[in-house]
Amino acid sequence: NHRIQRWVPGAAAGETVAGGKGKGDALNQLACPFGLVIDSTGALLIADRDNHRIQRWVPGAAAGETVAGGKGKGDALNQLACPFGLVIDSTGALLIAD
Repeated sequence: NHRIQRWVPGAAAGETVAGGKGKGDALNQLACPFGLVIDSTGALLIADRDNHRIQRWVPGAAAGETVAGGKGKGDALNQLACPFGLVIDSTGALLIAD
């Protein structure tokens, strides 16, 4: 479904908090999201695997912003190739399993 769902304990249904507009590369779309972390502001950082980018979604936003990659699949320092895991270290830096 190319989205991130939030499920509150006991809820009968979830709510879409990122993506959900079909598979694609627009800022309001995801393509096979694979991993995510939540930063200190509550924003989601999403490994958007098939778009070879990391998207940051602020709570309540209609679209995300690209914070890493997004320059096509590749091995250059400004590119990613199917990222699937993320962690934020103690300095606030984002580490990406690429």
